[in-house]
Amino acid sequence: MPRENRKRGKKKKGDGHKEEPARYEAKPELEQEPTHPVWMHTNDETNPDAPFGYVDPDVKAYFRTVDSKIQDWQSQGSTQGEQDDGNTNEDKRMFLVAALSESSGKEKQLATDPDCAIILERMLHSMDDFVKRVFADRLCGSYVQLAQHRFGSHVCQTLFEVSAMTASREARGHVAKPPDVTSDAGILRPMTELVLAACEEILPSLSQLILNPFASHVILSLLLLLSPTITQSTDLSKPNGTLVRSKKSAAYKSRQGSMKSILDASTERSATFTAPASFKEMAVRFVDTLRDALDANEVRALAADKVANPVLQALVELEAKQGKSNSSGSLIDSILMGAVSIIHQKNEPEHSDYIETLLRDPTASHLFETILRHAPEPAFKSLWALYFKSKLSKLSSHPVANFVAGKAILRLDSDALSEAIQEISGAAGKLIKTARTGVLKAIVDRASILESLQDTSSELICQAVGVEDTHINLLVPCLLALKPAKAYMKNTSLAQEEQVDDSPGTSPGDLEPTVQGAVLIQAMLRFSDPHNQVIVRRQALLRLLAPNTYELFSIQAQGIGWILSISRSPVSSRVLDAFLESPSVQTRDKRKFLLELIGHYHSLVDDRIGSRVGDRCWQCADPYLKERIAKSILPHEDALAASYYGKYFARNLHLTMLKRDPAAWRDMQRNQKAASIQAIPSGAEPSPSVATMSPQDAAAERKKKRKRAEDPDEIDVLFSKAPPTGKLASSKNTPTGQPVAPAEIQLESRVADPELGEVLGAIKKVSKKEGMRKGKRL
Repeated sequence: MPRENRKRGKKKKGDGHKEEPARYEAKPELEQEPTHPVWMHTNDETNPDAPFGYVDPDVKAYFRTVDSKIQDWQSQGSTQGEQDDGNTNEDKRMFLVAALSESSGKEKQLATDPDCAIILERMLHSMDDFVKRVFADRLCGSYVQLAQHRFGSHVCQTLFEVSAMTASREARGHVAKPPDVTSDAGILRPMTELVLAACEEILPSLSQLILNPFASHVILSLLLLLSPTITQSTDLSKPNGTLVRSKKSAAYKSRQGSMKSILDASTERSATFTAPASFKEMAVRFVDTLRDALDANEVRALAADKVANPVLQALVELEAKQGKSNSSGSLIDSILMGAVSIIHQKNEPEHSDYIETLLRDPTASHLFETILRHAPEPAFKSLWALYFKSKLSKLSSHPVANFVAGKAILRLDSDALSEAIQEISGAAGKLIKTARTGVLKAIVDRASILESLQDTSSELICQAVGVEDTHINLLVPCLLALKPAKAYMKNTSLAQEEQVDDSPGTSPGDLEPTVQGAVLIQAMLRFSDPHNQVIVRRQALLRLLAPNTYELFSIQAQGIGWILSISRSPVSSRVLDAFLESPSVQTRDKRKFLLELIGHYHSLVDDRIGSRVGDRCWQCADPYLKERIAKSILPHEDALAASYYGKYFARNLHLTMLKRDPAAWRDMQRNQKAASIQAIPSGAEPSPSVATMSPQDAAAERKKKRKRAEDPDEIDVLFSKAPPTGKLASSKNTPTGQPVAPAEIQLESRVADPELGEVLGAIKKVSKKEGMRKGKRL
C-alpha cells in the first residue's frame, strides 16, 4: 500500500471483514428565511419619540444652516447693516420662502424632531399671515398627538401665540390672500376657522390633556388665545407670562435666544388684539365640556395636581368672566364643597377640612387665591368667616397661608378691614422679624384703595417695627432692613464702633435693604396726601393738625450719604422711584428733595443704578430746577464724560448748548416739557411730578411772540420779497395763468423794488469774483 494511503494507529485484529464507509443520505434541505441584522427589522408600532417618522439627515443639516442665518439677523437688530450687506426685507422673505418650500410636507416630522422643532418656532415669528394659515392647516388632524409630544407641544404653543394678531386682523376684515392662485389649489380656511377646528379636535380629550405635562401648556395658550382677558386680573404681582409658561419652560425659552421677527413688524407691535365673537363662544364650550366630563370629586382632585392646577385656575377665571360662577354646579361650587349651592338654599356652609388643606398646600393654595378673587360676594363672606376670621394672626405667619390671607384681605370692606387690623396688631412685630409682610402689605393696599383707615394702617406699621412718634425718622431705615427699632440702633452703633466703611454704596451686613421692606414702603407712598407724611416727612403723625408746617423728609433724615447709598441698591432705589412717581406726594416735597441733591448729582449718576435714579429726577424736575441741576453738573462735566454711566446723563443735559446759549437751552426745555404734556392721553391727567410752565414764563413767551410779529427780521423781509424762480414759478403765480420767464420776473422785481435789485446784484458780483479766484487756483 502506498505510504500516503496508510493510516496512523495500531492495526485491528479481528473478524477480518472490512467496514464499509458510512453512507450519508442526503436529507432535503429546509428552506430558511434569510436572516437580517436586528437593526434592519421593521416594527409596525409607531415610535412615541417620532410618531410621524424621522427627519432626513440632509434636511436636518439644511435647517441648521437656516437657523444660524436667522439668529445672525436677529442679533444684528432691526435694520442694522441692511444696506451694506444687502439683507433687505425682500431678501429675507425670499430666504424664508425657500426654507418653507423645503419643509413642505414635512411639518409634522420637523415639529417632533428635537433639533428642528425650535427652528420651526423661530421661523413662525417671521411668517406672514398666509404662510401661518398654510402651516396651521398642515397640522390639522394631529393636534392631540402633537400636544402630548415633548417638542411638538412647544411648536403648537408658539403657533397659537403668533396666530393672535392674524385672527385679529381677520376680525377687522383684513384676510391675507395667496400670492399666486392655481387651478388645482384648494380653498384655504382663514386662521379663525383653523383655530376653531383645532379646538374641536382637542375638546373630546380635554379632561385627559390637562393632566399631561406637555399638553397642559398648549391648553393654556389656546385659552389665552380664545379669551385674552383672563390674564388681565387685579393681581399685579404676577406677570402675564407666568400663567402660560412654567419656570422651567421660561428658562428653556431663554436659552434658545431671541424669538422675534426678522422682518420689519413695527405696525404689528403697536396693534391691539381683538378676539372674534366665535372665540368667546368656543371659550364657553371649554368650561362646559370640563364641567360635564368631570364630577365634583374629580375637579377637587385636580387642585393638588401640579400639572392640572394652572389650567384649572384659567378655567375658573374664564368661568367668572362669563358670569357663571354663582350657579350651582360651577367649578367654584365644586371646589368649595357645594358652598354656592348651599347659600342658594339659604343655608350656611359648614367648615371643611379639604378647604382648610387648600390654605396650606403649596400647589393648591394658588387655586384658592384665584377662587378668592372671583368668588361671588356671599360665598366670599362665608369663606372669610369660616377660615380667616379669628385665625388671621396664625395664618399671617404661615409660609404658605400668608399669601392666601393677603388675597382675602384685598376684598374686605372698611368694617372687616378694621377688625383685621385689630386682630393682626398683636402679631405684627413677629411678621417683621420673620420677613413675612404679605398681610401687612395687603392691609396697606386695601386701605389705599378704600381711602379709609390709612392712619390706622400707618400706626400698625409703626407698631410692627417699634418706632415711636419721637423717633419717627427711623421708620424708613427700619422698614428697609426689616429690623425693629432697637435692633436697628444696636446694629448701627456696633457698625460705628467697628468703623465699618460708610461710603456711598456700602452698608453693614445686617442692615442690607430687603425686598419685602422696599415693597411695603412703596405701598405706603400710595396713601393720600395727609396720610403718607409718615414716610415723606419726619414727625408727620404729630403734624397732621398743622400740615403747612414743613419738616425734613424722613428719607433725608439720615443725610445725603444715606440717600446715595440706597440709590445704588437695586432694591432700595425703587423707593426713590415710587417717591418721585407717586401722584399723592405733593410737588413741593419732590422739589425739596431735588434741591437737597444739588451738588451731589455727579456722585449720584456715576453708578449703574444711581444713573437711572438721576434720570428719574431729571424727568421730574421743572425747567427752573433743570437749569440749577445742569449748572451744578458743569464743574464735573469732564469727569462725567469719562464715566461709564454718568456720560449718558451728561449727554442728556446738553451742557454745551447751555454754556453757548442759555436762552435757547431754556426754550428747548420748555418745548420738551410741553411735548411731554401733550403726549399724555386726553382722558388722563398729567402727573403732579410734571411741572407746567409758570404764569410769568407764559406771559413772557406771549410777549416774545407778539414782538416777533410786530418787528419782523430784516432777513425774513428780504427773502419774502424775492420772486419765485425756476420750477417754483408756476402758472398760478401769474394773473393770466401763463408761466413767466425768470428774466422777466427779475426785471419786474428790480423795477418794483430797486433796493432789492442792488442787493442781488452785489451778491452776484461777489459770487463771480469767488469763482474767478477758484479758477486761478486750479
